[in-house]
Amino acid sequence: MTISENVVIAPYTTFKIGGPARFFCIVTNDDELVEAVTFAKEKAIRPIVLGGGSNVLFSDDGFNGLIIKNEMMGKTFTDDGTLYSVVDANAGEDWEELVALTVEKDLFGLENLSSIPGKVGAAPVQNIGAYGAEVGKVVASVRVLDTETMKFVELSFVDCKFSYRDSIFKHEKGRYIVTKVRFRLCKQGEVNIGYKDLAHFFADRKIAKPSLKEVRNAIIEIRKNKLPDWKVGGTAGSFFKNPIVTAEVFAELQKKYPELPGYPESDGRVKVSLGWILDKVCDAKGLTLGNVSTYEKQALVLVAKPGATATEVINFSNELMKRVREKTGIIIEGEVEWAVV
Repeated sequence: MTISENVVIAPYTTFKIGGPARFFCIVTNDDELVEAVTFAKEKAIRPIVLGGGSNVLFSDDGFNGLIIKNEMMGKTFTDDGTLYSVVDANAGEDWEELVALTVEKDLFGLENLSSIPGKVGAAPVQNIGAYGAEVGKVVASVRVLDTETMKFVELSFVDCKFSYRDSIFKHEKGRYIVTKVRFRLCKQGEVNIGYKDLAHFFADRKIAKPSLKEVRNAIIEIRKNKLPDWKVGGTAGSFFKNPIVTAEVFAELQKKYPELPGYPESDGRVKVSLGWILDKVCDAKGLTLGNVSTYEKQALVLVAKPGATATEVINFSNELMKRVREKTGIIIEGEVEWAVV
């Protein structure tokens, strides 16, 4: 393993923004990861693990610490003799390639999370979700390096404390570095097409019982039509979480905005469509300030033009937060990791 100095971060992120990292390295196995974290401890600097760079915004001034690029590869599929198969995937594996492979093997559980950029290691951290599914529902355990004890441990599903776009990895930030994720996928499951976009997609095509592959292909098509290509432009996908409010607050909002979509949560609260609020209430779809804009087809997505700075992205996001708060009283939270600016 080589530790380099003053490596520009921008090419390693989908926002294509970020100055130089003081130190940078690529790790491919446990020993290299331990070596990298030990180096950071000895230098008394903060280490940050980077996967696909699809959910992060770095400062224009760079990062005065160590960027650890996780390229730990490998995956196995094991039939446990029940209705389920166990899938072990190392953190550096490409997420979309893993999802495609599970669908090819007729395993249910990840298909609704198709076409999401990033690496496997980021999936449990963010508890990524889309089209009515969350990865935490099919995670059996997560193998991590505990940077406090410098030992590798297995965290169970319960240990991970999954909730909407949240996990223990966010609350104990920096302590656990994901090295491998174990998924438990069903061999004879049922597809989930209850989400509005999916339901409409198959209803329009008069397909009552779509196959696993048809669901995956539908999601790829839907995402392609409503989201920018992160390989071409600077973006990190949805920049904000959909807010969750009390039933009482949602009822008041619907009095003012009768068409506001809401999705009931198991605890009685309601998840509100922030994209709808930004578009219909805040008039933010396609809004442009300097080199940053909301995507013309989806106001939840921020797009950075070439030359855009992290400061411009932050200023733009603050403007959106202000508009939402003034119109609805809701304080929205970022989904993208932007504390590193």
